[in-house]
Amino acid sequence: MKIINFISGKDMGGPKQSFILYSEILISFDYEVTSLIRQGALLKHAMKDMGILTKEVDYIRSTHPVFKGKAVNHLKNTISPINAPIILVHKQIDIELVRNALGDDIKIIGIIHGLNFKHTEYADTLIAVSDKVKQFLIDSGCTKPIYTIPNMVKISTEPNYKDLPGVPLIGAMGIFRRKKGFHVLIQALALLKQNDVPFKAIIAGKGRITWYLKYLRWKLDLTNELTMRGWVANNERDEFIDNIDLYVLPSRTETFGMVVVEAMARMKRVVATRCGGPEEIITNNIDGFLVEKQNPEKLAEKIQYLIENPQVSKKIPNSANKTASEKYSLNAVSKFLKPIIERNA
Repeated sequence: MKIINFISGKDMGGPKQSFILYSEILISFDYEVTSLIRQGALLKHAMKDMGILTKEVDYIRSTHPVFKGKAVNHLKNTISPINAPIILVHKQIDIELVRNALGDDIKIIGIIHGLNFKHTEYADTLIAVSDKVKQFLIDSGCTKPIYTIPNMVKISTEPNYKDLPGVPLIGAMGIFRRKKGFHVLIQALALLKQNDVPFKAIIAGKGRITWYLKYLRWKLDLTNELTMRGWVANNERDEFIDNIDLYVLPSRTETFGMVVVEAMARMKRVVATRCGGPEEIITNNIDGFLVEKQNPEKLAEKIQYLIENPQVSKKIPNSANKTASEKYSLNAVSKFLKPIIERNA
């Protein structure tokens, strides 16, 4: 069976990482898979390195009347010749555009990564990345079939357990937006320094508030303790996470939190805020740690406690890896995906 996996985002954030693994799973089902991306997307190089070929479409992603007609025509001209009965769409605005381009000639499975109800009425079936997202869609009045399938991780090499060292490396990565809370993490690091807690830290990523985060690092006198670097390429992700001792997700809101699962799979001690998605992933004090969001004091307090009491987290890495393997690996997730596709075939 032919099937299209489609995403139009150009960065390398969580939904794009998930898209790559969806393509890998679909190929493992022996489907004839077309991985469709927007021209200029960073995904192209990452997927090429994995041996996954992509097809590109060039259009302005908008439902504004001025651009909508052109977008629909570009999508129709690209998708129609593939002659696939099913398309997985990872950006909600594209669900409407694809429906207008193909009409009822194609079944659309919308992968819903965020708390957004728009355009979902144009899909035949919806996949929510968490129960929180599914409940949001139900509460919003969605009448389409909705299934929860979490984002997944690929555990490509066997991770190694590490004791927490005397001077741990605290790490985080993601898109630099206010809702991701990296400024809260930097404030927490400043409190650790004030309390004479030994640490080093690294934050990787890029985004519209890069300048502000660098300014905050300077203002809070963390130039020597905190390294800031650009985006971590896909072939660097395992190595980047492996070098970290404490992984922190400081977000204000997350519908899933893919990097949390990635870090857990690599046997890392994860400290995440109670911001939605991580609360479904982490069992507090069992396979990770949860703290109050938007609260640098509480975040610093938890990190300091773990550094000063390394025995407390000794069992966490193995439990974290077990959770990631049993619930979020490609094998664990794929068994839920195939029946949904077959129902829409």
